[in-house]
Amino acid sequence: MIDFFSTTQGSMALGALIGAGCVALGSSSLFIGKLGMLFRPGHANRKARNLSMQAVLALDDYVGACYAAVHDKPEFNPADQVEFAFHLPEPVLLLPDDAEWQSLGADLGEEIQWFANRVANHENALESLDLTRHDHDGFFERRVEGYARLAARAMDLIARISTEFDLTLPEKPDYYHQAEGLAKILRSFETATGRKDPPADATGTTNVTPLFPKRS
Repeated sequence: MIDFFSTTQGSMALGALIGAGCVALGSSSLFIGKLGMLFRPGHANRKARNLSMQAVLALDDYVGACYAAVHDKPEFNPADQVEFAFHLPEPVLLLPDDAEWQSLGADLGEEIQWFANRVANHENALESLDLTRHDHDGFFERRVEGYARLAARAMDLIARISTEFDLTLPEKPDYYHQAEGLAKILRSFETATGRKDPPADATGTTNVTPLFPKRS
């Protein structure tokens, strides 16, 4: 056997065996490294906790935008009462792109995705209304109620995520009563008898800079 490895053919065979062994050893090391990543629960937990924090912050921003939107009175063009504008942009939900929501748990991950779908459905429904009608097809009432309900649901979702991952809820000023304000709005819709108060128009007193020029 020793005489064989001293020959040219034997040297080539020995080199091949050594090369194959190195490749096998390298593959084994890579496999063991990947296996170690799979069994590092601390890494997975940190990733999920970071995602949960991003979700809470995005939802909290959306709640603030919805709260502002439901209190933003439309201003009408004195020359054309069909034309109107709001003073603030529409609320936008900015959840992380391509997030692995299942890492937060199947139920919680699905609930976040369903919430994003509800937001999109509300926006699409508003866009489907006929704003050229005299009553604007109930646009203003549907907009306020829709954003109030979405904000309330988002606040519930924030509380659930915070409890699940032991997060501290975003701090709010003492005078900023979002929950109470949204609940009051929703109660007004629930107890409504069908008569709706007309939206504020440009003739009302306001401290907001007019968006349309007044007719002389």
